[in-house]
Parts: sequence; structure tokens; C-alpha cells
Amino acid sequence: MVNISYIFLILEVSVLAFDIFFIFIYATTIVFVRRFHNQNNMFILNICCTIMASSIYFIIYIAMSYFDYARLITAQSCAILYYAYSIAGIGIPFTFVTFTVHRFCSIVWHTKPLFKTKKWVMICIASQWIGEGIISLPFVLRPGPVSILISREFITLSSY
Repeated sequence: MVNISYIFLILEVSVLAFDIFFIFIYATTIVFVRRFHNQNNMFILNICCTIMASSIYFIIYIAMSYFDYARLITAQSCAILYYAYSIAGIGIPFTFVTFTVHRFCSIVWHTKPLFKTKKWVMICIASQWIGEGIISLPFVLRPGPVSILISREFITLSSY
């Protein structure tokens, strides 16, 4: 009899893989077709890259949580794992907020030349990624309960 958890694992990974495949096709058309090189499509390309990065992270996380849990959660990788999990979780909403801020500024202040330049697009996208990194820093700077628990188990096991 087939275990239901493996069916859900295959379903989760296949949906994320299809997600990556179709987003890759969409992103390559934005990159290689010259008429799609405008401000709005650069923000859509940022959304595509963020969704692809999050999907790749969750494929690895889901697969390793089912098949190699001991290597996934170790005392050394706990902080980095939760930092990446936080970035993967908040990345997609941040891209939509960034795109919304850009649209708001370009509609309200349509006479200002700054909001029509590539520099403005780069400022928006860079500030989004910097903001994600700063908001996710508490996972790296303080030990979480999983890190403490794993390090205690590691110390207990190594004392034998």
C-alpha cells in the first residue's frame, strides 16, 4: 500500500516544478524580447525571480524534510535555514508591495522625471531585497528554540 504522505510529497514537488517551468518561460520572454523591456515588466521579472527562488527553496526544504531530516535540521544550519525560510516566505508579498509603491508614485507624481527612469526601478527593487534581508535578520542574530534544542541534544549525545 502506498503511503499518503509520499503522494502529497510528489504532488507538492510537481506543482512547484511546474511553477518554476512556466515562470522560467515567462521570464525568458521578458528578458529576450526587446519590446517587453519597460518598467512594469522589470517589476514582473522581479516577481518571477522571487517566485522561482521561493519555489526552489521549498522544493529542497520539502524533499529534505521527508527524506533526510537529520541533515536538514542541524545545529550549524538552523539559523541559515530559518533565515532562508523567512526570505522565501516574505519575498513574494514584498515584490507586490514594491510594484504597488512604484505604480502609486508613477501615477500620483506623473510629472516628476525620477519616477520614469530606470534608476527608480533599481531603487525600488534594491530596497525591496534589502528590506527582506533586514527583516529576516533576527533569525540569524538570536538562537531560536530549535537551535537551542538541537545543540542540547548534540551536547547530550556527544557526551556518551
